[in-house]
Amino acid sequence: MNVPNAITVARIALVPIFLIFAYQDSETAAYIAFVLFLVASLSDLVDGYLARKAGSITKVGEFLDPLADKLLVGAALFVLVDQRSFPLWAAVVIAVREVVIQVWRIKVVNAGGRLPASRFAKLKTALQITMVSWWLLPWGSLTVVHHGLMIAAVVATVLSGVEYLQGHENEEAVA
Repeated sequence: MNVPNAITVARIALVPIFLIFAYQDSETAAYIAFVLFLVASLSDLVDGYLARKAGSITKVGEFLDPLADKLLVGAALFVLVDQRSFPLWAAVVIAVREVVIQVWRIKVVNAGGRLPASRFAKLKTALQITMVSWWLLPWGSLTVVHHGLMIAAVVATVLSGVEYLQGHENEEAVA
């Protein structure tokens, strides 16, 4: 296993630790959960950078990296819906897109193809991470920023999902 993939696996391993702190009833635990979420999220930049720099991009990494993102954001959304009044509809939209594209990615990879993250999908991930981070902080009440970030993340999520599916339809038409 190369270093970038080891970082990705460590990111996946942080998910249950994040959940333990996110479900403790204290402001300190909330901040620890926030920091764990940020560390895991930002390590995504590190593993991608290292993989590209060393020329060690692997199919395993291309599969595990977006899976780690989805597990982390999915766990956080679960917490936010359960503990922080995050709208269930928004979490469902994000979760459905993530599952559909991950299943699609598995199908493409199993057929010998590649489905790397597009620039728009990377923007979607950045917006989701920003939105989740903001919602994880122990604010006294919800603000317009909470809802603005949520709408931006949902819109980017839907549009990037459409981009993936349309991109593949175009590939089939060309092939």
